[in-house]
Formats: sequence, structure tokens, C-alpha cells
Amino acid sequence: MINNFYDENSKNKSPNVSSKKLLLRFLPYLKPHKKAFALAILLLLFAIAGELAGPLVLRAVIDDAIPAGNSAEIVKLSGLFAAIFLVTMAISYLQVILTTKIGLSIIRSLKRQLFDHVMTLSMGFFHTNPSGKLMARVESDTERVRMLFSETSMALLRNALMVIGTLIIMYKANAYIAVRVLAMTIPVGLLAAFVLRRMRGMWMDVRKSYASIAAVASEYVRAVPVLQVFGTTGYALKKMHNQGKNYFKKEVKAHLWEYTFWSFLGSLEVAAIGVILVSGRPGVISGVVTVGTVVMFVEYTRRLFGPLVMFSETLNQIQRALASGERLMEILDTTTQTPDGNLKIASFPNPWTKIEFEDVWFRYSEEAEWALKGVSFTLPKGHTIALVGDSGGGKSTIVSLLMRFHHIEKGRITIDGVNINDFTLDVWRSGLGLVLQEVNLFSGTLSGNLTVFDHSVSRLEQEKALKYIEASELLEKIPGGLDGKISEGGANLSMGQRQLINIARAMLRKPEILVLDEATSSVDPGTEQRIQRATNLAMQGRTALVVAHRLATIVHASQIIVIRHGIVAEQGTHAELLSKKGIYSKLYNLQFGGDSIAQ
Repeated sequence: MINNFYDENSKNKSPNVSSKKLLLRFLPYLKPHKKAFALAILLLLFAIAGELAGPLVLRAVIDDAIPAGNSAEIVKLSGLFAAIFLVTMAISYLQVILTTKIGLSIIRSLKRQLFDHVMTLSMGFFHTNPSGKLMARVESDTERVRMLFSETSMALLRNALMVIGTLIIMYKANAYIAVRVLAMTIPVGLLAAFVLRRMRGMWMDVRKSYASIAAVASEYVRAVPVLQVFGTTGYALKKMHNQGKNYFKKEVKAHLWEYTFWSFLGSLEVAAIGVILVSGRPGVISGVVTVGTVVMFVEYTRRLFGPLVMFSETLNQIQRALASGERLMEILDTTTQTPDGNLKIASFPNPWTKIEFEDVWFRYSEEAEWALKGVSFTLPKGHTIALVGDSGGGKSTIVSLLMRFHHIEKGRITIDGVNINDFTLDVWRSGLGLVLQEVNLFSGTLSGNLTVFDHSVSRLEQEKALKYIEASELLEKIPGGLDGKISEGGANLSMGQRQLINIARAMLRKPEILVLDEATSSVDPGTEQRIQRATNLAMQGRTALVVAHRLATIVHASQIIVIRHGIVAEQGTHAELLSKKGIYSKLYNLQFGGDSIAQ
């Protein structure tokens, strides 16, 4: 059917499943609504019966009531015809409302399960499935699955029953005319399948072309100052013109095919009516075929072409819905690469003396190069260990493994000899505080961002955390204080304010180990000093693992470990590493030009 789209790594890939097995996977979601779904099918059957009954009543009016001159019978049958029409419309309306409600309820349950499951997956999943693309794909896939359990499935059943019912009635009424109509409609159905497939491809090209225009426009609008300064606005306009011209041609072509096809289909419907009139003329003249029967055939022909043409399109929609369903099931089938441990303790181990990296090897996928190659070092309790080195050397990978965002491939990390993977994730992470370079703030209040929505943290504790790192001024600078509004991503705050919130957030966890990953690398020198002071206060009396590019921030660390190309290249105190005249010394001289920092 399709290739797997969502997988944490190749080990999680599952073979494509049959449509039958996939539908069976969805049965638990449908089970709570089985009575409602059965009622929807029953309503659909009544609606189809009503549509098929209309022409029969019309034939009785023309063949019986009118020739007999029975006004009462004409009024009675006409009223019956109108009643059937109105009741059929009402039943169809109720059926659509019911199936839509069923579809929305199923998708609500599925989305909730998907969200709950995704929250348990490790970072490897999100590296291969960027959040924006993942959410857009899930939204489109769940919408198609919703339609499968509402509009699409009902449309398939309706079209099939309408075609079968219409042909049976026509054949029983007059086999001679029915065969001729059928001989004309079968080629129409085959032609429709071909044309609609071609049109789908055209409209897909139109959507891709429109997406290209939007991407180019977005890129150039953001870069207007650069284009103006370099005098290349003409190039941008020309490219936009070419993109627009290409889009225009594709859309005109698609519209031309669409209008031509439906016009041709309308002509065929008229031609089919002509076939009925020509085929029925001898019978009408001889008295074998009544006028009402001919009119009935005309009405049924009008009911036949639409469902017949849309039958193939409905099958295609079901195929796409099943493909979407398979992708959603793949998410649910994806297993986390950082599973919970089974050590039965309720809190972070305390007391403890040291954490050790023991010959740790790690790579982000089986095809990738090793990010860490036999890394070993010790983080004693109460000490500060600093990781320095070139970008991409493996420093942040070490932090990720300590936080258990990824699973170690070889080696282990222990706390007093116990593998950290033996602890449950909640227990292990409860003892860790994390301050990253990229600050994740949520739309909401300052309080909500400080506590990350943990309502058990009191307002007094929040104020104390800010005061401890000398950031109480945030309560005054942010209108509303703890109740002040924070935009998504902290867009209404400066980078320094965001990082102070980040540090205070980590402090509120009262962590045993504070992990800081490039906490000051995205701020100006003045703000860096402010952040560094807050960081130093946060580290007082705590064990800390610090990743830093700016060596001035870690000269007082207990140990400095130089990570290069995934290995521990050097290790020692600031003074020891300077005296070695090695990698650290060269990094230091590059940053400070030989100037010394008080040690």
C-alpha cells in the first residue's frame, strides 16, 4: 500500500497490512458507536428506497390516474410523491448528521490516543518526524479516516445500492430498454474512472504549483530589505511571474478537463434519454410499453449516471483513507527507544555519590556515524563538570543520554553502580533540572511557564525561585506578574528574560543534578553576565553538568572535559588543561588572545 512514514528507526518499521486487517484495527473505535452506525445504515436504506420509489409513483400517475380522469387519485398520488420526496430528504439529512457525529467522535478518540502515545516517544522519533510536518500529516490523515466512517463509506454503499436497485427495477419494467441503457452506461463508468484519475493528477499538480508560489512569496517577502539593497527585486518579480504563469496554465488545463468532462457527461445523459425514447417508441405505439414506463426510465436514468460515475471516485477515496489509516496505525505501533525501567522505587535515589559514563557508544541511526565513541567520565555529587569542544563533537549528545532522551547503543550510565535505565523515566528525570540554549515557552501565563503547568507548585515558591536567582524584576517587567501573559515561544520577551524564566523553572524542580546546555550562547555580552550570575546562583550546592562554548563561564569547574569527534580528548581542571598546551589551551587562546582569567 504505502511506505512507512512514521518510524523512530528501522527496527520499528512494520510491513504493509491488508485493508481487511487495517479495518479490523479500527473496529475498537467504531464499537462504542455500533448502534448509531447501524441506525445510519438503516436510514440510508430508507433514503435509497424513497429515491427508487419516486419514479414508480410517477408512472402510476401517468399510466393510471390521468387516463382514468380520477382527480382524487391524481391528488393522492401527487401528494404521495411529494411526501416521499420530503421524507427522503429528511431521512438523508438525519443520516448525514448521524454519520458525521460518528466520524468526529471516532477521530476524537483516535487523536487523543495518538497524542498520548506520541508523548511517550523518544527524541529519535521527532528527529525523523519534524513536529510541523507530523502534525500537518496527522491532521490530513485523521480527516480522511473521519470521512471513511462517515461520508465516504456511506457514499460507496449508497452509490452501489442505487445503481443495483435502479438496474433491477428497469430490467423488470422492460428488459429491452434496460439492456440498451446498460450498454451505454457501462462504457461511461469505465471512461469516468480513467478521466477522474487523470483529473486527480492534474489537481495535485495545481496544488503543488500553488505551494511553490506560496513558498517563493514567503521567502522573498521576508528578504525584501536584502533584495532592495542588492538591487535584485527584479529577479524576484520575474521568478514570481514565472511561478504564477505556470500555476495559471495548470489550473486552466485542470478546469478545462473538468468542465469538458461534466459537460460531456451531461450530453451522454441526454443521449441516454434519447435511447430510451427511441427504444420505447415502438412499444408505446403498439401498446406494449406505457408512457409512464418511458417517463419512469427517464427518471431512473437521471438517478443512474451520478452514482455510476462517482463509484470509482469513492473507491479511490476509500483507498486513500486506508493509506492514511495505515500511517496513523504506524504511529501507534511505534515503540519508544527509551522505555521505562522496572526498579521499584518512588523517588530519585538519595543519597548518592557519583554518576559514571562507562564506555558509552551512541549514534542517531544505524546508517549514521558514531556520535559518541567509548566516552567515559565521572560526575561526582556536589561537583561541576564542564563539557567543551567543537560544535558537533558530541557534547549535547552526552546531555541527551543523561536525560534519557535517547537509548545508549553500547556501554552504560550508572548512579552508584545502578544503570539509570533501570529507573522509570519519571523517577529518573525528577532529579534532573535542564536549562537549554533554546528556551521553550508556552502561550499562557508566567506562572504556567515557571511550573510547566504543575499546579502543585505554590505562587510563593515561584516568587522565591525568581528571587533566588535575582530575577524578581520579571514580576514587575511583565504586566500582571505571575498572571502576566506570555506569547507562544515567549515572543513578547527578550532572550534574556526567556532564559531567566528557564533557569527559575529548573530551580523549582529542586534538582539533584542541574544540566545546562549552552545557556548563554544566544545572548549579548551584557545579558550573558546577567544570565551567568543567575546560573551560578542556581548551581550553588548542586551537582552540575555544563555544556559551554564561552570558556569564561566554566573556568572554576571541578573538571573540564574536552569532547572532540565523539571521544574524550582531554580532561582536567582549567589550570591543568592550560598547562598541557593542548586542544583546550588553543580554544582558550582563540577566545581570549592569551589574556588570563582569574583562577
